[in-house]
Amino acid sequence: MRNLRTVIAVGVLCATLLLAAACASAAGGIMVKDPFTRATPAGANTGGAFVTLGNTGKEADRLISASCPAAAKTELHETVDDNGVMKMEPRPEGWQIPAGGTLELKPGGKHIMLIGLTAPLEAGKKIQVTLNFEKAGAKTIEVPVQALGGM
Repeated sequence: MRNLRTVIAVGVLCATLLLAAACASAAGGIMVKDPFTRATPAGANTGGAFVTLGNTGKEADRLISASCPAAAKTELHETVDDNGVMKMEPRPEGWQIPAGGTLELKPGGKHIMLIGLTAPLEAGKKIQVTLNFEKAGAKTIEVPVQALGGM
């Protein structure tokens, strides 16, 4: 009788774990890799946050916005070449992450713009950024602050 209870308990545990894995996959399967931001000099009002996002799900998802308590405003931006002049443009529609694909947010390209910093970003510390996805919902990540000019 005791062995039967053990077998049932293990079976219930396995079923629960499989269900949890299925739910995580259905939530978009967004994986976060190598988040970072750079330290800012005193008086700087803006900064950027960078990360690589992988979609292990079976459906495309979309990064639609971000928020960060270290900034008054957080926007999705992209650096573009406008007739030889590099400028940053907001991307309020966000970016799609294809099923099985990645989205790379990096300096000089797509990135999270931190506007109205509440304090300078200090090397060695971390900030929290919440990424909002169309299907996977909100995901809060810790973003290490690297030295100014660091990658």
